[in-house]
Amino acid sequence: MKMKAEFKLKIECSSHKEAMAVNEALKVDNEEYIKSRMNGNYIIAEGKFDNLLSLLNTLNDFFSCMKVAIEAINLNE
Repeated sequence: MKMKAEFKLKIECSSHKEAMAVNEALKVDNEEYIKSRMNGNYIIAEGKFDNLLSLLNTLNDFFSCMKVAIEAINLNE
C-alpha cells in the first residue's frame, strides 16, 4: 500500500515586513518541495509528498531554515 501525505501550515509573524522577509528566505531552500505565500502577516505553506518520511524530513528542514531566518531578522533589528 502506497501512502501519500500533504500539509498546510499557517504561520503568524509579528508583522507583514517580518513575514515577507522570512517567506523570501524560505523560498530559496523549499521552493521545489514546499509552496509558500503570504496573507497579511501570515505565511501559508503547503506541500504534498509520496511518503511520510519525505514529509517529515522536508518539514524538519523547513522549520530549521525558518528558525535561522527569524534569528537573522532579529539580529538586524
